[in-house]
This record gives sequence, structure tokens and C-alpha cells, in this order.
Amino acid sequence: MTRTLTQPLAADAARHSRHFQLIVDVHLLLLNQGEVLLGRRANTGYGDGAYEPPSGRLAERETLVEAAVRVADAQVGIFLDPGRVALAHVMHDVSGAGRMAFFLTADGWEGETGGPTKSYSDFGWFPLTELPANMIDRARVAVRNFGAGARFSTYPAFGM
Repeated sequence: MTRTLTQPLAADAARHSRHFQLIVDVHLLLLNQGEVLLGRRANTGYGDGAYEPPSGRLAERETLVEAAVRVADAQVGIFLDPGRVALAHVMHDVSGAGRMAFFLTADGWEGETGGPTKSYSDFGWFPLTELPANMIDRARVAVRNFGAGARFSTYPAFGM
């Protein structure tokens, strides 16, 4: 009898003790005279040919700033001083299993942007008010919201 009573309780406790794990993306909002740097995705299997700010997933035990520096180096080929990196926008994406995207900016960097990398075929500067038509939709929403002064948004957007 003890076995019958404790098994459902143990199963119920196990079900409620599981933690939801969110995917965390880190995007770079590199700005220059009202324009934002966007990369055209390539060789990723998702959204190839569409533009987005350079990005990568947050690695285990990595800070957001460390991720931004890594993405700048690996995806864009530039060096960011960690002390010059700042939070610009946060987007909670609930369109799928759940993602949190942190958009970070820097007030300067070393090196030239623009060459192809593992995940981007090319880069271009686009006015914040004239983003390309072929852009990853959630990235477009975040960049537009950032440009409008919002520091947080959800995707898809929810009405009040």
C-alpha cells in the first residue's frame, strides 16, 4: 500500500520539479550614423539569405558581454572592448518553444566589418528606418522597436 501511495506523489513531484530551459540568443546592434550592421545568413539551415544583426547563442557559463565579444570576433571579424558593450534591447520570443534575445551595442570597435564568415555571406549597413525586406521577422521587430526607443518587446507582439 505504501508503494501505491508514494509512486503517484513521486511522479507528480518529478513533473513539477523540471525546469523550463530557454534558448538565449545574443545579437549585436552595431550602429554608425543612424545605420545598423546586418548580415545575410548563410550555411545555417534557418533563414539563409535573410538579414539579421550578427548573432549567436549564449554558451554555458558565458556572460552576455563575453558572448557579444565572441560573436563580434567569430561572426563579424571585429574586436569589441568588453567595457564598451551595453544592453540595448531585450526580446522575449514566445512564437515557438521560447527564446530570449539580448541585443547589445558597443560605442566602438576595432577592425573592418563586411567580409563573409561561417554564418554570413556578407554584411551591409542599413538605415534603422529602412530595413531590408528580406529580414528575419523577429529580428526586424526587435530592431524597429529599438529604433523607436523601446528597450523590451515580445514576439509576436501582444496588444494591450
